[in-house]
Amino acid sequence: MGWLKWLDPARPFEAFQIEVTSRCNLKCVMCPVTVLAEHWPARDMTWETFERVAAAFERVRWVHLQGWGEPLLHRRLFDMIERAKSAGCKVGFTTNGTRLTARAGARLLELGLDLMAVSIAGASPATHAAIRVGSDLAKLAENLKRFLRLRGERGNPLPKVEVFYLMTPANLAELPRAVELAAQLGADELVATNLDYVMTGGLDALRAYSGSPPARACREALDEARAAARRTGIAFRPYPLQFREMAVCDLNPLKILFVSGDGSVSPCVYTSLAGQSEMPRVFKGRPLEAPTVSFGNVNERPLMEIWQSAPYREFRGRFARRVAGAGLAMLGAAAGAAAAEELPAPQACRTCPKLYGV
Repeated sequence: MGWLKWLDPARPFEAFQIEVTSRCNLKCVMCPVTVLAEHWPARDMTWETFERVAAAFERVRWVHLQGWGEPLLHRRLFDMIERAKSAGCKVGFTTNGTRLTARAGARLLELGLDLMAVSIAGASPATHAAIRVGSDLAKLAENLKRFLRLRGERGNPLPKVEVFYLMTPANLAELPRAVELAAQLGADELVATNLDYVMTGGLDALRAYSGSPPARACREALDEARAAARRTGIAFRPYPLQFREMAVCDLNPLKILFVSGDGSVSPCVYTSLAGQSEMPRVFKGRPLEAPTVSFGNVNERPLMEIWQSAPYREFRGRFARRVAGAGLAMLGAAAGAAAAEELPAPQACRTCPKLYGV
């Protein structure tokens, strides 16, 4: 994510990711909102909780208003964007695009939103709808095209609009067409992402990555997508399809934190699930339960006090030592494995695909 790579002593945090709501109007097959529907608390972050996080906005460059839910369902999302912008932050969110109406789009442009990512899972309506259940690809494309047309009429390159394409074995063949579609709509970039949270054995079949080099069909689809991007002029950024342990993942817990809808503070969204004490995971084909991670709640203590607490500092210290002494991303497989054993990541992260670069 390009919005994460930035340093400024006056704003030492790269990003706060804030779950403004855990509600969603879709039933995506791989999402906790769907899989845990019977035990999933549908809640919106209160303005009071948001303000407790906002007290630290002067210390962060980016505010990303999204967790496990759909941000445009929150009735005060625009107020939240305005609050973060007034503190000098850049603001973005990820959306399923269903609520990107003409009125909402105009308001987002007025507020000076910096980044909007729109999620799709296929280049054909049937493929997309089979994964993102309840979403109409044609309607989504219409919403996005209207928004981008309005952006163009205003002569402003912002917000940057990224189309996030979830790669699965079933839809990789459609990736080149998805690149063409995103270019036709006027998006700035297509990012080919992975299913980086697998909850059940059945959903493990949606995982396109593995510990082995990608199959020939996958490589060919990616090559065709790159060619389509060159031909149409859109930026194209695919995530790797093979595990490689990193010193720290791209949701760098040394510079980024996550606040859930109830105000709980965690290293990232993959260590926190609304109302759950454990995170069901399937990692490398093996089902397991990973404990959720929370270092405090902003409704009980200030965010920066939580950040400086001893348990949180110890958690970050593990990654700091890996970055300083391991450099796993630059090591060969044998050296990387030895360094990982000597400087292991925190327990909750060892079975998260994000640690392995996918």
